[in-house]
Amino acid sequence: MAGKHAAPSSGSKKPLIIIISIVLVLVIAGTGAFFILTRNRNQSQQTTATTAATAATTVPASSSAATAPSEQAPATTAAADAPQETTTETPSHSDEPETTMDINIPTEEGSSVTYFNASYIPSGEVIDLETGESASLRDVFGATYPGGVLTFNDDGTFTDTIGSTGVDSGEYLVENGEVKATYIYDRNMNITVLEWNEETKAPRSFYIVYGNGEVGYQVYFSEN
Repeated sequence: MAGKHAAPSSGSKKPLIIIISIVLVLVIAGTGAFFILTRNRNQSQQTTATTAATAATTVPASSSAATAPSEQAPATTAAADAPQETTTETPSHSDEPETTMDINIPTEEGSSVTYFNASYIPSGEVIDLETGESASLRDVFGATYPGGVLTFNDDGTFTDTIGSTGVDSGEYLVENGEVKATYIYDRNMNITVLEWNEETKAPRSFYIVYGNGEVGYQVYFSEN
């Protein structure tokens, strides 16, 4: 009888062992899952931090690349604003005397050529060659005649500011008591000397004919 009662007692331990084993398995499995989740979360955080750091490093490079054209802009603007070379021609009448060219004034062979320094202004005496009567400087040079000076230089050049055409220029020479002058645009100045200044070797007075032939005016000049 005693043997029959002992058998059930030893057999009841098996379910208890099985339950403990299952609990241990679950605990181990839960612990493993916890470590796996923790590791994955740490990796995810590290990946996010790495991505943010990379983005932060990339931004200045992009900003620098974006500003590079603006840094070069001044050079481009300077090139665009640089003045372009232009070629202009000086008008025949301007406020500045024209540069004389090589004007060929005929001279007699073996004669002596001289020059002088002196300035002259119209004396106010004007003769109308067509009528022989007196005229005014306004009849010759226009109603807005502003005055002016005729200047001869000892380098063989002259400037003419008489009238309203601005500054004319040309070359001249003195030969055998005659003053021969030609404008830069190849028009001869018809000069007749009336009196010489022996000290300066320059004309004291003369007249110039403005016009052609018998149609024109005879304008008298004196030293300025």
